[in-house]
Amino acid sequence: MLDRNAAAWIALGLIVLLTLAVWRFFDVQSEERIRDRFLHRAESTRQALVLRLQAYEQTLQGASAFFAANETVSRTDWGSYVGGLQLDRYLPGIQGTGFALLVRPEERHTHEAGVRGEGFPSYHIHPEGTREIYSSIVYMEPFGGRNLRAFGYDMYSDPVRREAMERARDTGKLALSGRVILVQETDSGIQPGFLMYLPVYRGPAADALERRASLLGFVFSPFRAHDMIGGLFAEVPRDVEIELFDHNPVAENLLFSTLTGAHTPHFVTTLDVEFGGRTWVARFSSTPFFESDAQSVEAPLILITGVTVGLMLFAVIHGNALYRRRMSIAAARLAQSRDDFRMLVESMPGVVFRTRAGPPWTVIHVSRGTQDIFDKPPEYFIKEGHTIGEFVHPDDRDRVHDIVQAAIASRTPYEVEFRVRNRLRGLRWVIARGQPNIDRSGRAKWVDGLIFDITERRAAEAAIRNLAFIDALTQLPNRRFLMDRLRQGMANSDRKQHFNALLFIDLDHFKDVNDKLGHDAGDALLIEVANRLKNSVREGDTVVRLGGDEFVVMLEDLGGSQHEAQTKTAHIADKVLVALNRPHEIGEHAVTTTPSIGYTTFRGQEVSAEELLRRADRAMYTAKEGGRNQICSLDAA
Repeated sequence: MLDRNAAAWIALGLIVLLTLAVWRFFDVQSEERIRDRFLHRAESTRQALVLRLQAYEQTLQGASAFFAANETVSRTDWGSYVGGLQLDRYLPGIQGTGFALLVRPEERHTHEAGVRGEGFPSYHIHPEGTREIYSSIVYMEPFGGRNLRAFGYDMYSDPVRREAMERARDTGKLALSGRVILVQETDSGIQPGFLMYLPVYRGPAADALERRASLLGFVFSPFRAHDMIGGLFAEVPRDVEIELFDHNPVAENLLFSTLTGAHTPHFVTTLDVEFGGRTWVARFSSTPFFESDAQSVEAPLILITGVTVGLMLFAVIHGNALYRRRMSIAAARLAQSRDDFRMLVESMPGVVFRTRAGPPWTVIHVSRGTQDIFDKPPEYFIKEGHTIGEFVHPDDRDRVHDIVQAAIASRTPYEVEFRVRNRLRGLRWVIARGQPNIDRSGRAKWVDGLIFDITERRAAEAAIRNLAFIDALTQLPNRRFLMDRLRQGMANSDRKQHFNALLFIDLDHFKDVNDKLGHDAGDALLIEVANRLKNSVREGDTVVRLGGDEFVVMLEDLGGSQHEAQTKTAHIADKVLVALNRPHEIGEHAVTTTPSIGYTTFRGQEVSAEELLRRADRAMYTAKEGGRNQICSLDAA
């Protein structure tokens, strides 16, 4: 039989071996979690880049629509439109927004003479040389600084730019160019660059041949890669370094890099960024900050605890006195470990919780993050018996309950976004991630999880969506929203067999206001006109700013006969005419402007939405030709 000393050493050796095995297991698990966090961070960064590129695309879509909505766009019109977008404020990093006109060789001298006649005597298409076609940059905003070097530049003369332009021309979609050096660059501080192109056609085109025949030019935006991408990544934590390449990850294709030192990263991954018909390669690597911050205390804690338990058992075998002394030491260490673990949990953002695995979801443990999200301390839930479900918005409660129940039934993790009520901060959006804890018999013992506040993220996503449908100046819906709403109205009219109507409103002599009082006064007048239009129509009618000084109003449910619909439409049009004839107080000036209004009524879907808009437009121009400040309809009586 082994003596006590040998038994103590054998027990200690077995415990140490078991502890090392468990420590190694958790160390591997920790490594996998850190890698998952790194990959998530890299994907989030890639998504942020894609969202920013999509926002720039929406800007060019709006510019293309601006050309489509106007028969001619002057240099002043272009400057007013781009200036109204406030891109420096809402989408920093863009070098400019311009329009390149397609010029045939026989039109070149006439074109250059025309631009020189606008007050640019040194204007010419460059670089020099005879080519089969030219694409001269005629509009560029902001029109100053580096951008002056691009005035008149023929982008078709460069193979990289031309490839992207021809791709945009043939597909009718936005195209991203390869890596270039912009003509805006000077002798110092040269950066890699790239451009986005969106074609502008003279009319509808169904295929590539028709698009080539009707091509007018391109709206485009050039970007200095370091300015644009560097500004984006300056706003996020430096958990990862990024190298961004055009197509292939080689030095000559490098667009942007945050690498500064000789650090050898522990984690590296490569992701493709596909946008505008081109693929960028983003290589992400972990930073020293990320690697040090991501180190888990779980594995060392297991190692320390295992060794401590082994020493305690070793001490028991050696004697009661030594046992008691070492047991007190172990108790102190366990208490410290508990406090450390509690501190770790409490320092985590959001709410860490554990609840019973079924209604009413009684709270077993919850962290102090409840004070921020629910405006209640942990004691409110643990001691007073309240549940987290009491704070869930009633419209979301059943959905959240079903998702958690399904996760428990399938023994899988869950993730759900919902609204909660906060007495001080109102409704907040949160995301809950949890997982049921299953015992050996297969029954759920409890549910562990985290709750994070995502209100700001949801607001940012909503703001990005609004960019596509809201006019930045008047806060009215834009043309894109109108076309969707008009098609819905046509479908509703067809189903109910009720008439609807379109009013097309154009301000008379609006240009005089801009010329005499300045563009700020013109913008203020457009805002006032938008407000009066909303106040002049019925609740539920749609008021849209089409572009420039043109507005459209869609009226619905005007009755079952065309006569009744025309009568109601004329009545509303009269209200609009009277409202817009009243003087407008613009700063210190009283401005009087009049509208020309054309309208058309419709029922069902016999004609397209585009044709209805054209009919209302023709009626408006008839009103203008008849002397302005009047209402006209070309509908049959």
